[in-house]
This record gives sequence, C-alpha cells and structure tokens, in this order.
Amino acid sequence: MDAFVTAVKTVRQSPGVDAETSLSPIQTRKAKPVRDVEEGKATKALPGAGTLLPTATVKDAVSSEDALRILRSQPDTEILLATLRKLASPNAFPAFQLAAPGTLQAQIVNSIVNHIVPAFWPILHEDEKVLVVRCLRNITGMNALLAKLHTVSGPAVTSNRAEFAEQRDIFVSVTNEVFSGNTLLLDLLVDMNRAVKDKTRRNLAQKEMISLLGSGKVISSIAQAEDAAQDANQGGRHSASWLAVGSEYNKWLGRNIATLFGPNHGLLIESYEENRTTGGQLLVRALSLGYQSHLIKGLVSEIVSRRDDGIEELIEHIPQYAKKQFLEQTLRWLSQTSPSSEMAKYTEEVVPSLAALLKALLKHDPVICGQHIRAICGDPVFIVALSYSVRRACIAVLSDVAPDELQSLFETTMITFSDRVFIDHSPVLQQESIAQILLLTAGYLHRANPVAVLVIARSSGHMQGTSNRLDTSGRGARWLGMVVATAISGLVDREGSRMNFGVDEMRTEEASWYLGLVKVEDRIGTLSDFQAMLVRRERDLEAAQNPLPSIAKPPHQLAGKPVFGPPRPPTPAQTEVIGEKVTEILDDISDEEDDDLKPYAKPDSDPEDSDEDATLVNRNKPRPPVYVRDLMSMLRDDKAPDRFELGMNHAAPLIRRKANFGREVKDHAEEIMGLLCNLQDSFDTDQFEELKLQAMIAILLSDVDSMGPWLSQHAFVEGYSIAQRCIMLSALGLGGRELAGFKNEDELNPALPNTEFPSRRLPARLHATYSNAPLSSVKALDSASRKIENQLIQPLALQAADHSTAHLNAVKVRTFSSRMAVERTKRKPAPNQLAKIFGRSFFFPLTNRYQQELAAYGSRSVFASAPVVLVTFLKTLALLFHASGPATLGLLELTADFWDLLLSLRVQAGSNVAILEAVLFAALTVLDVNTVDQRRSLAQEEGKRMVEMQQWVQVVFERAGGGELVSGGSQEEAKIRTLAAGVLVKIGEMLEQYQKAMFGSVER
Repeated sequence: MDAFVTAVKTVRQSPGVDAETSLSPIQTRKAKPVRDVEEGKATKALPGAGTLLPTATVKDAVSSEDALRILRSQPDTEILLATLRKLASPNAFPAFQLAAPGTLQAQIVNSIVNHIVPAFWPILHEDEKVLVVRCLRNITGMNALLAKLHTVSGPAVTSNRAEFAEQRDIFVSVTNEVFSGNTLLLDLLVDMNRAVKDKTRRNLAQKEMISLLGSGKVISSIAQAEDAAQDANQGGRHSASWLAVGSEYNKWLGRNIATLFGPNHGLLIESYEENRTTGGQLLVRALSLGYQSHLIKGLVSEIVSRRDDGIEELIEHIPQYAKKQFLEQTLRWLSQTSPSSEMAKYTEEVVPSLAALLKALLKHDPVICGQHIRAICGDPVFIVALSYSVRRACIAVLSDVAPDELQSLFETTMITFSDRVFIDHSPVLQQESIAQILLLTAGYLHRANPVAVLVIARSSGHMQGTSNRLDTSGRGARWLGMVVATAISGLVDREGSRMNFGVDEMRTEEASWYLGLVKVEDRIGTLSDFQAMLVRRERDLEAAQNPLPSIAKPPHQLAGKPVFGPPRPPTPAQTEVIGEKVTEILDDISDEEDDDLKPYAKPDSDPEDSDEDATLVNRNKPRPPVYVRDLMSMLRDDKAPDRFELGMNHAAPLIRRKANFGREVKDHAEEIMGLLCNLQDSFDTDQFEELKLQAMIAILLSDVDSMGPWLSQHAFVEGYSIAQRCIMLSALGLGGRELAGFKNEDELNPALPNTEFPSRRLPARLHATYSNAPLSSVKALDSASRKIENQLIQPLALQAADHSTAHLNAVKVRTFSSRMAVERTKRKPAPNQLAKIFGRSFFFPLTNRYQQELAAYGSRSVFASAPVVLVTFLKTLALLFHASGPATLGLLELTADFWDLLLSLRVQAGSNVAILEAVLFAALTVLDVNTVDQRRSLAQEEGKRMVEMQQWVQVVFERAGGGELVSGGSQEEAKIRTLAAGVLVKIGEMLEQYQKAMFGSVER
C-alpha cells in the first residue's frame, strides 16, 4: 500500500517521469467545458486536473462532413455556435451550401432539428438564435421543422402529451422565427440561385418551395400543434401563432411575393426574371388557399408602396390561364375596401384611385385583360359582389385602355337585360347591377361612338326587351325597363321625340339617379392616390375598432344610495274615485226562472294533481347502455321494467356497433349469449321474442367461428324449453343467411306497433296464447322458408306449363329487352362468407349433436317427442344449405350426410304432416343447391340412396293425391303434393342426366 501511495505522489509531483506499467492510462477522453447559462460564457478547465481542452481539429470544422460530426457529437455551446456560423456562411465550406438540396444538407438539417434545437434553443441569446434560424431558413429546414411539428403533436403522442409539450412550444417558436419577415421568399430564391447552378435542379427546388408555401401545409401543421398544446393545457390560455391564422398567413405571403417585384437587389437580369416568374406561379397556387382577399391586400399594398411600375410587372408574370381569376379576386378586394354603403360620399374621390390600379393591371396586355374585364362586368352573378365604385372604375378603365370592348359589353348587357328568363327568374339585385353597367357603358360609348349606341337602340332586341320588361308582373323589373328605355332614348332621340312614360315612379330621386348614369365620366388617377386611399381606409378602420371611451354617467340615487337597472315608470295619476259607491239593485227577475238551471256538481280532486306530485315523479330515468357489461346488468334486472325494456331495445344495436371495435363483445360473447338463451320476460315486454332473436343474431355474427358451434351445442342441452330451443335454431338459420348476404339487418328491426282502432281481435300476446299461431320465435324462419320454397317451385311450375303448351311454340314470343335491363341494373352480390365456414361452424355441430341426442335419449328426446323442434331443426339446416350455395366447401360430403339424415326421418314424416313438409322442403333445397356436375357425381356415388328417396317420395305423392295424409286439409295436401312433385322432378332430371352421360360414354 505504501508503495502504491508513493507511486501516485511521484506521478503528481513529477509529470515528466514515466509512470509504472501498472499505472499506465487505459483511456483518455476530452471533457466538455461547462457553459455558464446565466453569463453565457463557457468555464475553462482547471490546469492540472486531467481535463484536455478541445484541439483545433475538433473545434473548427474544416469541411461539411466535420460539421455534421460535430453536430452529432453533443457539442458545447461555443463549438456549436462556431459550427453554425460556418454553416450559415455561403463561403465557409468549398462546394457546399445549405440552401442547395442534397443528402448531406438533409443530414445536417436533421441533426439541427432533432438534437440541437430541443437542447439549446431555450438557453441561447437572441443574437445566437439568429444563427439557428439562418441555418434552417431553406427548403430542407422548413420541411424538417413542419415534419417535426407533426411528430410532436400528432395522434401518436396523445397518451403522453405532457412529455412533448415543451418540445412543441420550442418548435412552434423556431418555426415562427424562420417564417418571419417580408423577405423570406426573396432570400430563399437568392440563396437558391447562388447555390444551385443547374437550372433543372433549381426548377425542381422552386417547385418544391411553391408546393410548401402555396399549400395549407404550414397552416395545418402549426394549427395542429396549437390544438395539441391547448388540449395539454386543459383549457388554459395559450399564445396563438400567426402562422395558424389563414388570413394573417396569406397577407404575409402576399407581402413576400411583392418583394420580388421591388428593386433589382443586385441580381442578374436572368435571375431577376426567374424569381418573378416563380413569384407569379406561387401567387396562382396561393389563390386556392381560401383567403384571396387577404392575399391580394398584402400583395397590392406592398407593391404600390415600393414601386409604381410593380403592378404592371406583376400582371406580366402571372400565367395567362390565371389572369382572369386574379382580376376577379382583385375586384372583390377592392369592393371590400370601398363598399357602397360606407363610401357613397367619397365616390368621386375613390373611383379615380380604383381606376388607377385597374389601369396599371390592364396596361401591359390591354386586349386579353380587357376581354377579362368585359366578361366580368357582363356576368350578372359576379357583378352583384362588386361595389358601385368598382363598377364605375371598371367602365372608366375599359373606355380608356380597351375602347373596342365597350361596344361588346354594351351588346352583351343589353341581351342579358332583355332576356325573358332573366327578367322573370333572376334576383332584383342582379337586374339592378346589370342596369347600372348597361347605362354606364351606354354613356361612355355614346361619347366615343354615338352611331353604335343609335344602332343598338334601334335594334329589335332592345325593342323586344323593353316590351318584355313592361309586360312582366314584377314591379321592380318593369320599373328598371322604363328607366333604361328612357335613358337610352335620351341619348339617341331628339328633344321632342324622347320616350316619356309619364308615371310617378319615373319622377323619384332613384329614377333621376339611374338616368344620370349615362352622364357619368370619371377620370383616372394615379397610384399615389390609390395608396393614399388605402392609408385613409386603414386609419378609418383603426378608429372604428378603437373608439374613444365614453364618459360613464353616475348611477341614479334613491335616498342617498345608487340605484341600478332601468328607471321605474312614473306613478300614474288618479283618474277615478276610490271608495264605496252607491249602487241601485233592481230585483225584477223572479226566482222561478232559475228552477230549470242545474248546477254542476262539485268536482273531485284533479287527477292530474297526483302526477304533479314531486314525490311521485321518477327522476332516475335509465339511460341506454354504452358498454356490454352495462347491457348484461340491465338484462339481469328483474325489478325495474324500464331498465329491462331499454336493455332489450338497445341490445342488438349496441352489439352490432361494437362487434368490430376492440374485443369487448368477443370477450363477453358466450356470457351474454348464455344470458339471452335463459332470459325470461318478467314484465310482458313488447316484441320480446323478436328483440331477443335480434340480439342473439348480433352476437352470433360478431364471432361466427366460436359462437356457431357454441349455439349449436346449447340447442341440445337439457334444461331449455321448446321455445328457447326454437329461438336458438332460428338465430342460427337467420344469422347464417345474413352472413351469406341474403338478409339485411334492417329487416330484423322491430316493426312499429299497431295503431289501428280497437277491434274484436285479442291483443297480439293473448291472440298468440289462445290461437294455434306458430311460435313467435320461428316466425322469421318460417317466412324465409316459404320464400325459398316459392323460389324453388316457381321455375318447375313454369317449365311444366311450357311443356303442356308445346304445341303453341310457334306463336310464343319472348322479349329480351326487359331481361337485359334487369341484368344491367342488377347489383353485384356480396361475397358469400357462409360458404367458407358452413360445414365446420353450422352443419357438423348441429348434425353431430342431433345424432348424440337420439343415441342417448331415443324416443324420449325432445327432438323426437316435439315435432315443432324437429321441424325448426330441419328448416334451419335447409335455409343454411340454400344460403351457403354451390360454392360451399365440401358440398358433396355435406349433401351425403344431410341425405342420410332425411332418409332416417321417413318413419316420423309418415306420422306427422309438418315433419313431412320439412323433409320434402329440405330434400328439394339440397337438390337445387347442387349444380349439374355435382348432381352427376352425387348420382354416381349415392345412386342407391337417390333411388330410395325417389321411391318414397313417389308413394307420398300418390297418397297426397288420394287425401290419405290429412283429413279435410286440401291446402296442406296440395302443398305436400307440390313439394313431392318438385323432388321427383329434380331426382328424375339428375338420374336422366347421369344415364345419358353413362350410356353416351359407352357408345363412344
């Protein structure tokens, strides 16, 4: 130990002496200097403490790869700032700039966004944050910021919002700084022109920038982050970002586009024109953001304040296909700037200012833009949205820049104004707007070309239009016709022959105003006038939003105390004598006249008083169940009929709604199915059996693979009544049909109760008790079986009728058009899901349990002693067989097993008509489901059983014709005879086809 201490002392006192081999350093690393956050300076390492200062190689990044390694190695503040300064400088690294898109640039930006910003942004000073902003002020950086915002505020971080709250605020702040300023777009394009020399790559980068700024990606990302922050604060106050406000973002974007049309900024002519073209494309893209008026406001206001000729250059760089849209949105914004209601007294000052802007827009391309203005002014739907000042400015500019379009506009508006449909069906505002445009255009055109106005005024169109106006029933439309006709007549006719209707409506002030429109001649001002108008408008809006505070009046006082509220009305003066009056009573009517009057008896207590008793009102009304456990609790309730009935009504909808939402239904499927199987109606609930059947079908369809065998097994379990077993079998049959696409769940909803007047028939529940009506649990099953039976018998009957009238084949006509129409409108059937699982989930569980039941109990089984259960069992299998169809997996095996089951029931069918009918129906269904090829294979493999069934059905058919089956039941015998005939026909066809195929192969 002493030797060890001596060695250590020797090393510390004599650093130059070599240490012993056992004390040689294993590893050395450079420690990071700790930054003093308060002073913003890094503390230097103490000498002799074993800490190595960073060398020049690590601190100074020589290349962009070194900068990336530094950013990834958790640098200290000084090294970070030095690296950021080099990255922000365009000439720090050779052949590398962050403004150019590339793989290395993306890695550097990703490191800054994911590692540097969350760790250093809160502790950096304002001048140091500028370095981070400059490094991220490019297309790659802005995309990375928006992607990070989506990550920290998306649905994936809902569970741990508090963890990402600080990062979310940081990135919102960084994004605001990156997008701030009116020169962002100019800086991006200038840096891009300097960094990317290849024109193709530069065009791709410019398109990406247009897609980023001109879409709603920025607004939606910031808005999503603010919503997440507000949810995390749980209603607390949160500072909103201007980037999340669509109107503010569009005004900012408009100002940025306007900077491109300012001074040259020392750029080359080619780059200058390229930037302006990009600005025009971005403007067109931004017009689809939904805040066009704010975009135009920021754009035009900024351009007018910078250069007088900037507007002309702007319209020059807008694509031709978007110029009309831009002009429309500009006119809408001008109408909002100078509304007719507020600026009526300033019209003479406003119109020249508006005309100056419109002239600057039309001056570059007067032909195309003039056509656009003419189309806009001639549209009665759009012109309504424009103010009166804008309409006057449009006509004034059109007469100065494109005078040839005046005559076309006059003719167009005259045709529209005279159209009969427009007169009768268009709103009055549209008719007034068109009338104003028509009269303004007529005045300007008459001063420039009087002959053109004279020709149009003498045309038949104008005459017919005036007649249509005078003939209409609308008072406003008729008055406009008189005004326009009088004004045009005043232009083209002489003093003595001018039109004069001589009615009072033409002597009003409004009529004089309309007649004076043909004399309006506005001058065109300068853009300085327009800028002054904008400044005055902004000042008026600020004054309206911040009115002077009004001096509050002291409250009224009463007895030295303030009194609030409305003043009391004055006390009314006394106008009559108050007190007793002398009244003379005349008793001339005899008492005998009142003998015939029978007074009403004293009423008893009001029966409604008991209902109004607060102690008797049930305020704990049950609510529909939301979870499956609540549903089971309501179904088990045997004391509250309201809860039980509400649970029954909402059982099926709730289960269907939650069947594919989590595992709530599947986890409780067996429990709730067992509850429904044993459920009894203790409160005489309306349509109890039907609601119960619906719920069981819903549970079955929620998990068919497990609930099908489970329900098939429980249909044979002891302890269930006949009705309960029948409803289980009905649920299996109807659920399978719905799974196959044959049954819509809406058809199983309970029908409305009968609202007819009382009759001699008992209520539904008592009628079912005292009549021989079938069980309500099998009504739907019987209805489905009858429908299928008719579908199977009808083709056979038509075929038999066709054979009986074979001698009339020559005169038979068949129409194909209706059949083709049906085929065209026929919907494509849904995929049959039952065909895949019919055998394992329905058929084999039912038949196996049936065989086990008969083997265990024999004639004592309920399936042998209760025909209704056996009939329901057979109909269930037949319905499932029919619904599964020819595409059933293992159809031949299922057919053979079912055929054996039907043959084993011949003895019971001979003693009970219902069982006989069910057996024949099942046999006919099985034969119909199998196709021709399947029947041929069935006849080859099961020929003996087919012949046995044919012989037995032949006997049944003969007995049914002689009346030996049912005494006095002609309808039932006819039904059995029909089913037997169908089975015989099917078996005969099958055997005949098999024989033809067999003998044909022998002959060959």
